[in-house]
Amino acid sequence: MKKRLKKIVGFLHLWAGLLSGLIICISMMGASIFVWQEGLTNWYYSDIIYCQEKGEHTLPVSELHRRVTNAYPGKEFNFLFVENDPDRNYAWQSYKASENPGWTWPSGIAHYLLVFVNPYTGEITGHIDKRTDWISLSRFLHQTLLLEYELGTGIIGVAGLIMVFMAVSGLVLWWPKTIRSLKRRLRVKWKAPFKRINWDLHAAGGFYTYLFLLFFATTGLGWSYSWWRDGIVKLMGDDPEEIFSFKELPQIDSLTYLMGMDIAYESVLNKRHDWGTITFGIPYSENEKGRILAGIAYESADSWWSTSDYYHYDPKTGKQYESFRHDEKLLSEKWRHSNYAMHVGSIYGLPTKLVAFICALFFAH
Repeated sequence: MKKRLKKIVGFLHLWAGLLSGLIICISMMGASIFVWQEGLTNWYYSDIIYCQEKGEHTLPVSELHRRVTNAYPGKEFNFLFVENDPDRNYAWQSYKASENPGWTWPSGIAHYLLVFVNPYTGEITGHIDKRTDWISLSRFLHQTLLLEYELGTGIIGVAGLIMVFMAVSGLVLWWPKTIRSLKRRLRVKWKAPFKRINWDLHAAGGFYTYLFLLFFATTGLGWSYSWWRDGIVKLMGDDPEEIFSFKELPQIDSLTYLMGMDIAYESVLNKRHDWGTITFGIPYSENEKGRILAGIAYESADSWWSTSDYYHYDPKTGKQYESFRHDEKLLSEKWRHSNYAMHVGSIYGLPTKLVAFICALFFAH
C-alpha cells in the first residue's frame, strides 16, 4: 500500500513539475534580479537619484509638488517617497491605469512614473518610467509574467499552489528508509554522470531549501488569493473584517484641495528622529473624500517585524485625526506590513537577500 501510494505521489509530483516548470523558471529568474532592486536602482539611476547641489533648507513639499506637476502636465502625482539621507532627491510617483488594457502588463498602464526632484533647489533631475524600466520589469516578470495583472497573478497563484504541493509531495518521495540512504540524499556525488548529479542537486538542494520554498511560496500567495490572506489572519487569531479599520474619510473639494499638505508633512518629520523612509500619500484632486496618509518606516531592535507607523491627516487643514503605530498593531497587521519585505528577502538586509537570491536561482532550475 505504501509503495503504491508513493508511486501515485511520484506521478503527481512529476506532472505538477512539468506543467508548472516553465512558469516557475521564468518567475524565479525575475525574482533573482528583483531581490537586488534597491541597490541596482541606486547604481543605475545614480545621476538622477542623488543631489548634485545642496542647501541649508529644503523647499516646502507643496512647492516641489507644484514643480513636478508643471513639468509633467496631464499627470497627477499622489505619492512622495523620502529617504533620510541629505544626499538623495525626493521622488514623486504618478500612476494611472489604462482604460483599454490588453494581454500584457504594460498595456494595463497609461503611465507609471517616478520623478526625482532636488529638495533644496526644486530642480527636476529626471524620472524612471516603470513601464519600461528593466529593474521594475523584473518584479512584474516574477509577479505576473508580464501579462495583464489579474491574468498574470492568477497564473502565478496557481503555480505557487503547485509549488506548495510539490514541496509536500517531494518530501514524501525524498524520505529515506535507512541512515545510509539519508547520507546519500544529503550530498551531491560530483563524479557521477550528469543525470545522477542533476538528481542529487534536486534531492539534496530541495532538502536544504525546503523550508525556504514553503516560506516564499506562502508569503507570495497572499497577492493572488484573498482567501489565503484571510486564512493566515484567522490563524493568527484576528478577524479579517476588523484589521486596518479606519475612521471615515474627511471631505475635500477642489478649492481647498491639499491646503494642509505642508503642515501635515512637517508634523510627520517631527514624529521620530530615527526614521528611515517616509511615504506621503495624498488624495486625487477629483475625489470628494480623501486623506493624507503618511507612513514612517524605521529600524527597531525590539521587533522582528518591519516596523512602521502611520498617520492620517485632513488634506484641507493638515490636522492629524488618526494614528496607527507599530506597537498598536494586531499580530496579523504586523504580518501584513512585513509580508512584502519577507517575501523579497529584504527584511533583515544582506543576509536574507542572499538567501532569497540563492533560493530563487535554485527554484528556477
